[in-house]
Amino acid sequence: MPDRPFEYEVTFEELSCVGRKRRFDEAIDDEDEESLEVVCRRGGEEIPLAKPSRAFYFGDRNLYDQEARRYDQDEKSRILNTDRFRDNLQVFEELKRARTRGFVMPFVGAGMSKSAGLADWKEYLLSKAGIAGLEVEAVRMRLEVEGDYERVMDEIVDRLTPSRFARDFERDFRIPASIDGAIASLPELFDSCVVTTNFDRVLEQVYENAGKAFVEKVTGRSGPSAFFRAVPAGERYLLKLHGNVDKAAERVLTAREYSEAYGSEGNVNMTFPLPKMLRRLFLSYSFLFLGCSMTIDRSLQVFMRTAGEEGIESIPNHYALLQSPSDDDLRQQFDRRLADAHITPLWYPEGQHEYVETILQLLID
Repeated sequence: MPDRPFEYEVTFEELSCVGRKRRFDEAIDDEDEESLEVVCRRGGEEIPLAKPSRAFYFGDRNLYDQEARRYDQDEKSRILNTDRFRDNLQVFEELKRARTRGFVMPFVGAGMSKSAGLADWKEYLLSKAGIAGLEVEAVRMRLEVEGDYERVMDEIVDRLTPSRFARDFERDFRIPASIDGAIASLPELFDSCVVTTNFDRVLEQVYENAGKAFVEKVTGRSGPSAFFRAVPAGERYLLKLHGNVDKAAERVLTAREYSEAYGSEGNVNMTFPLPKMLRRLFLSYSFLFLGCSMTIDRSLQVFMRTAGEEGIESIPNHYALLQSPSDDDLRQQFDRRLADAHITPLWYPEGQHEYVETILQLLID
């Protein structure tokens, strides 16, 4: 019997691209998703497919690619709320390109630990204010309107006494038994150095759970030089700007400690080690601020000073994933303040923090 040449219809390129459109494939394979269906019929009878997305992919690759592009654009518009936040898509695409090329460093605030079950910083202070006998609603107004976090912290410590506060502080930020939510996406997005203002150990645990434990952990008042060496080397370091929950000597928490680390309130001393380090990072890398309220705290003062002194043409693009005030005038005021620090917001609707995880997943896809 004569040899017959092997006739194939699937190329290696096609095989290598199977599963690349994960979100699109999941929508096709979801029986409850009515907007996308791949149907196989024999006569008038519908035959169930084990993997409709694969049948579509190999059945008509051109149509599959066309529909996948349409679906991706629709999903981006929905997730990024482009009907309300018109600049979101352009900002997202710019951020995604920079992240893919390794130019973006996450700057993680307390809101990301909240996604793992811990209280955010405002909630924590309000709970402690009640225990300390302060008027909770008055404290809330001071935090939300004046951003008076440092003095509120001082009053709480004074009322509770330093020894009682120190005794309970570590216990208050104990790592949850299981960690999921937006913060669990970070190891896949950023497999390198991370900066955080958080005292807790949630980031350490998340990266360890993902098999990407930090090689070293340094604090803003003890080891910034090691962090600067780690960044270009591609090593996985965690910089805890304001220290750890269990080491008061390296911590930046009370008004006195902030003044020692940054200079007097309202007048950041750019020659102090911590502002000097933040300035260097801000000029060298693109930050993505996650779980940060972006109020006028000491860090933002450093960034605004740096942008004002250097000029925005000398500064990398910086980004912040932020909930938008429902009032458009307030959002415009907020945006102008961010612009003074050369930070571009990627907005999501006020109070709908589930968008943080969804947007981060969109960055991964």
